[in-house]
Amino acid sequence: MTHSASVSASVPASAPASTRAVASDLVLAIAIAALCYWGSCLLVWPDATSKGFGIQWEMMSQDPFGLVGQLPQRILAPLLGWLFGCGGPPHYVPFTRGLAVFFLATIAFYCRRRGANVLDAALVTAAVALTSPIQMYKWHWVAYSDPLQYALCFWMLLASKRKAPLFWGLYLLNLLTHELAVFLLPWFWFVRREAAMPRRGDAVGAAVSVGLYLAFYQWVKANAQQQAYSADYFLSHPLFPGGSGVVLALAAVHWVVAVGPSLAVIAGHQHQPEFGRERRHLWLVLAGIGVIFCIAFDWNRHSNLVVIPMVLAALRFLAAGHRVAFVALAALGAWQMTRWNPWPSVSWPTHTVVDPAILNGVVVVLPDGSYGFGPLRAALQGWLPVVWPTLAVIGAIGAAIWATGFALARWRKAASRVAS
Repeated sequence: MTHSASVSASVPASAPASTRAVASDLVLAIAIAALCYWGSCLLVWPDATSKGFGIQWEMMSQDPFGLVGQLPQRILAPLLGWLFGCGGPPHYVPFTRGLAVFFLATIAFYCRRRGANVLDAALVTAAVALTSPIQMYKWHWVAYSDPLQYALCFWMLLASKRKAPLFWGLYLLNLLTHELAVFLLPWFWFVRREAAMPRRGDAVGAAVSVGLYLAFYQWVKANAQQQAYSADYFLSHPLFPGGSGVVLALAAVHWVVAVGPSLAVIAGHQHQPEFGRERRHLWLVLAGIGVIFCIAFDWNRHSNLVVIPMVLAALRFLAAGHRVAFVALAALGAWQMTRWNPWPSVSWPTHTVVDPAILNGVVVVLPDGSYGFGPLRAALQGWLPVVWPTLAVIGAIGAAIWATGFALARWRKAASRVAS
């Protein structure tokens, strides 16, 4: 079964699936995910020690409702670790690897539910496993909960034609994983409109989910003694406008280095008008990422949300019969990551554009002694003149990747005309 151009790759098929078919796809998805994760470990072996905010979540997993650490509002992953008996070291880091496998299994299951055959579902899952949404969390962001959030986004796509309580209940879980889900609300609303679900039910569902999360957040804020990264913190440390420009440029570098040639499938998807409104998924997700970067600096985390439109585009790409090209793009991307590791401190080009000596030229010291980006002028005059040669090279590579996707889309159209 393949997708026709008139059926969105982002919404479920209209015919209900049998319980046996769903169970079979779930078992198959788990097997594909385990194999793909194992294969990805041959390129990047997972570190056993939590890092950065992962240390906070690992600590929270020992007592989720103790509201310890600087991020007690991001409770879902630590709570699940605690419920599964994996709270604290040495069990929490392996648990988060399980979340990565869960994310890959979700990808495989999503592909199967959208009509992809076993081979294509495995190819899409492998492409994700070999790129940043999985690999960054083995070495640089160990014990982070982001893969759980990515998985929940796909489960919401799977539930796009289900009743509002299920869809918006999943959204509440998304918020409890990381509050950045609020910036994806316009995209989730679009998903429901594409599925032709009642607006009134969605308005009520969205309002209830956001309301429940705000009530939980206010309770955390009133009782957490160590909370540091609250809404107040981010609003008092804005990146916009100068910092946002810098972070968006860093995100573009990250996409080229850590996702790489696989981005060509997105370009091909965008250059095919027959996919119509489905192409808007990319721009709504990118808009959410852009707003996030008005207050958040973690460009090589939040930019990984591009995996959502990438999977949608990959389904179309493979349904058109471009398996050889897809394998070549994914393999080239995997090889590229072995040459240009996207870890900021060790590899070109990332370490060049985030060199602290350079970034210090575009930040100002705030009254509380912390750092926040200065005006746009500081970025344009202090950062850009130093890094533009690197950005130019990366921009050229990115343009070549996009042109490849455009060429493949044109080739498909030409082949279709010849066949007809």
